[in-house]
Amino acid sequence: MDSESETLEISDQVDETHATESTPLQSRKLQRQRVLRTRNKFAYGFGGMPYQLTNTVIGFYLAIFLLETANLQPIYASVIIFFGRFWDALTDPIVGILVTKTDTRFGKLKPWMAIGAPMASAAYLLLWTVPHFSSDIAGFFWYLLFYCGFQTILTCYHLPYTALTMSISEKQNERDAATAYRMSFEVVGNLLGNILMGQSILAFTRNTERKDCRIGNGTESNITSESNITSDAARQEELGYQVGAAMIGGVVLISAITVLFGTTELKINQGNRDVSLREALPKIMSFKPYLMLIGTFLFFITAVQSIQGNFALYCKYTLLIDDYQNIIIVVLTSAFLFLPIWYAVLKRLGKKMTMAIGASTTFPLLIIYAFLPPGYDWVMYASSIFAGNAIAVMQLIPWSMVPDVIDHFLIKHGQSYEAIFYSFFVMFVKFATGITLGISNMVLGLVGYENGNCEQPEAVSFTLRILVTAFPLFCISIGYVFLYFYPINEEVRQKNKTILEIWRDDRDEVRRNTVKLSKEQRIRTRSFRTPSTTLL
Repeated sequence: MDSESETLEISDQVDETHATESTPLQSRKLQRQRVLRTRNKFAYGFGGMPYQLTNTVIGFYLAIFLLETANLQPIYASVIIFFGRFWDALTDPIVGILVTKTDTRFGKLKPWMAIGAPMASAAYLLLWTVPHFSSDIAGFFWYLLFYCGFQTILTCYHLPYTALTMSISEKQNERDAATAYRMSFEVVGNLLGNILMGQSILAFTRNTERKDCRIGNGTESNITSESNITSDAARQEELGYQVGAAMIGGVVLISAITVLFGTTELKINQGNRDVSLREALPKIMSFKPYLMLIGTFLFFITAVQSIQGNFALYCKYTLLIDDYQNIIIVVLTSAFLFLPIWYAVLKRLGKKMTMAIGASTTFPLLIIYAFLPPGYDWVMYASSIFAGNAIAVMQLIPWSMVPDVIDHFLIKHGQSYEAIFYSFFVMFVKFATGITLGISNMVLGLVGYENGNCEQPEAVSFTLRILVTAFPLFCISIGYVFLYFYPINEEVRQKNKTILEIWRDDRDEVRRNTVKLSKEQRIRTRSFRTPSTTLL
């Protein structure tokens, strides 16, 4: 049997077991329309800014906003931050299931994004508003409500957006390119969020008088009134936060509009959907490639989060660097510059190998952080290159591996619950972030850290050094174990790509008929061949 006959036999088998949900390609014009152009990749990438833009600002500014601007007690601020993070993680699988069950004339994903973006912008502005209630309890419930509400609404936008990767193109290389655009814009979002909120606060508080930090055990203080800052300074600072949040909310809306109108949600065949989610979930959560990828990313991202979450404190109290904000900008700028480099390496070496190489580049950074004494600020600026490199690797490669896992699952099981895959993947990442932050704060509290002191005990300095060196090293080592057992190497990925291309050709009636006619013509031609012709 020749290769064309084998291809047709495979196609006939696939046609019997995999009902298509897409409209068959009827012409070359429609086939050309399915090419993911640069403007489509740009629009898709631009739509990825809201999550990083808003949550980076929350990570840097929410705690100090709740304590010093909203004047909440530390215990209330801690509960808001911790419960908000875990609530955010818990909502991901719920929203994922709801998205999977959605089916409208406007698509499955984009209706959620269109509704979620404006609501998220409004909730974000209210999160940074001081309501001036008479009691701390009322303020506590205000911020708890809008923090959890914002994260839930943002999930309704961001989760369908991540799943959109599987619906903007059927081709792996186009999806990988779109993911690279997305990660580039997410790094830009990190930078833009810090610039908008930070510069807004500075613009409104530059000429106001603020308190100095407490000296020693905090019994002496230099303040202008019983409150931490003067009433005029408080109003200006509140206004700074609100203007910054409003600008960020505007960027969220622009990003959502761009991706909604700049991309097309294709109704791509996702296999047999007759299987219920109750039957599908055990298959998904026991799927080895998915578990290995989650384990790899979980420990790698925990290492990065431990460094990021304690970076400012490490600079301030271990290395005695006050202008750490500039170092953070250098780190994020380096991450943006490294993204195209790692994308080129990924295309050449494959995703698994690139992930292994990229994670290993954090080792020089950990060595520097472990032994660097105070007074060497220039070394911190230089080492920021390695820190930015680590962020680029963790933002680009694992997310580009998720579509490969979904394709592998489709081939093995005949279903592709992409929203469920992405929702649990995001959930575990958020859990890792929350747990890392919780462990860091708990350990610092145990060794004697006191908020607001100009100086901290030596134990705090040592603990911060451990949190940005030894603990990340431990996490990366475990991550390598999971990566070793991750089964989808470049050979498997290319094989899956070939199988999926055969399935797509099977759904293209024009191409299928052409192949059949070509086969019949070759058979007729072969029957008229003479022995001499055959020899030639």
